[in-house]
Amino acid sequence: MRKELGSHFQVELLGEYKHQNTSQVVNLQNDFLGIERRRWQLADNEDIPILKSKQASLGIQYLGSGWLLDASGYLKEVDGITSQSQGFTTKYEFTRTTGSYQVLGLDFLARKQFKNISTWMGYSYMINDYTFNELEELQFPSNFDNTHSLRLGVTYFNKFLNVSAGLKYRTGVPTSLPELGNEVVDDEINFGIANSARLDDYVRVDLSALYKLKIASKVQSEIGASVWNVLNTENTINDFYRVAADNTPTQFSRLALGLTTNFVMRLKF
Repeated sequence: MRKELGSHFQVELLGEYKHQNTSQVVNLQNDFLGIERRRWQLADNEDIPILKSKQASLGIQYLGSGWLLDASGYLKEVDGITSQSQGFTTKYEFTRTTGSYQVLGLDFLARKQFKNISTWMGYSYMINDYTFNELEELQFPSNFDNTHSLRLGVTYFNKFLNVSAGLKYRTGVPTSLPELGNEVVDDEINFGIANSARLDDYVRVDLSALYKLKIASKVQSEIGASVWNVLNTENTINDFYRVAADNTPTQFSRLALGLTTNFVMRLKF
């Protein structure tokens, strides 16, 4: 439901209730590689229940004088998730059980349009918690809990050239650590409280440019280049542990792409 308040403001109220009869199951290879094998399975109301999702949001928007301001808050509850679908890589990596999660969040977007420059900023705040009745911790942070997320962007454009720069920052996702002083028990990693620690924050800066050139009366070309992660920041996506030959835990980390370049050339007839 959307309601206009004057010529510049709008208020929007949304609600959603839905079911899903398939769930993604992620199996991790039990060695130092930790390779993922993903597949979809139909619900059977025993090991894999039907997913039930409820969501409500309330937002307000301002549009005028080259500005777009949008703020919204939301609450989402999903029941019937499986632990195998949540991407555990530390504690509960090989555990099979079902539960739910609840997300309380706030999104804010600000965009300003100038003559040849467009700028925007997005910020998100999230509290995302699991509930698993059969696990040691009844409630704990979700593997996807990015508490703070910030995105900044600016684009310069004219008839021939587009140049963009962007920054993405987010809080590191939760992870579990081996119990200090008692890291290995019965040849298995002995983890402490689930998701009680976090990975380092994620930071990435990107640049791109696109040049438009007219080759003939009916032929145009576009030549562009982009650089992903200009600062070559080392961003950890997740980590996992394996027991080494000396009966101590060895940590492995999966990293996002470092500095990566892309080039493109298009011809339009």
